[in-house]
Amino acid sequence: MNSLTGDITLELETIKLVLDPALGCSIASLMVRNHQHQWAPVLRSMPGDSASASDAGSFVMLPWTNRIKDARFDFNNQTHALNPNNADGSAIHGVARALPWTIADRSPITARFVLDSRSFDAGTINYPFHFGAVQRFEIAPDRVEIDLSITNLDSVPIPVGCGHHPYISRGLFSDADELRVQLDVSGRYPTAGCIPVGEPIDDEVCAALRSNEPIPQSGLDDVFSGFAGVAKLTWAASNIAMTMRCADEFNHLVIYTPTTSKGSSTGFICIEPTTMVNDGFNQLAQGKPSTGVVVLEPNQTLRTHINYAFSGLG
Repeated sequence: MNSLTGDITLELETIKLVLDPALGCSIASLMVRNHQHQWAPVLRSMPGDSASASDAGSFVMLPWTNRIKDARFDFNNQTHALNPNNADGSAIHGVARALPWTIADRSPITARFVLDSRSFDAGTINYPFHFGAVQRFEIAPDRVEIDLSITNLDSVPIPVGCGHHPYISRGLFSDADELRVQLDVSGRYPTAGCIPVGEPIDDEVCAALRSNEPIPQSGLDDVFSGFAGVAKLTWAASNIAMTMRCADEFNHLVIYTPTTSKGSSTGFICIEPTTMVNDGFNQLAQGKPSTGVVVLEPNQTLRTHINYAFSGLG
């Protein structure tokens, strides 16, 4: 990855984190070093000439996560139309990933960024309410910590959700790596076009996730309920493990195994902790339980935290 002008780099002997404030304050790269002093990307590395956060190693989703069906939702007896930005006509992944964030402060191992929707021209923000957001990153020799919050800056209640969309490498230092993931979820939603059409069901996919089996090469783009907040990832051949620990607010999870146009694996999987279910705003309006959508009163804040803790680094 070639660093872009304006990138912020936090670096220690074993971890290097590169952030791109101009493209949604996305993670452009996360590298770790092993005992043989080799570096490998834990997240995919963003091409240096990219102008889209969709190419990032990880981007944030807010003030909603994943899809809003038909790019419209009802809230407080009013219908709000959004601009569709996905091929299926939905509004996808919120708005924060497409906006430039402002750096508030930094040190060699920390950086904090802020976003205020009121500072953009009318019509720029694909969301009908005013909000603010803060991201703070900190690295240590064996971990990366991320705080993410969203605040209601409007004069009325607003529905919100947030999440992270990391693209995690299937292999690190060895071609023999077979990434295994163990996490607790209680059910998988039946979906049509990634939109829930029923209540979550505890099935064979949930059982496989709880049993530390290898992630399939393709075929997953599913949302799960009852995420317990901890995901353990193991690259056995590289002798590296990572534990993703998430705040209680991240009680939903999306797992996505992207493929190329020819159907082969891209070499990455997405394990996306989210505070809300796909199409949560509409699910809430329909009276569905456990959507995870948070309704913030004016000046109220939803705060979240996630960390990636590693073992086996050099």
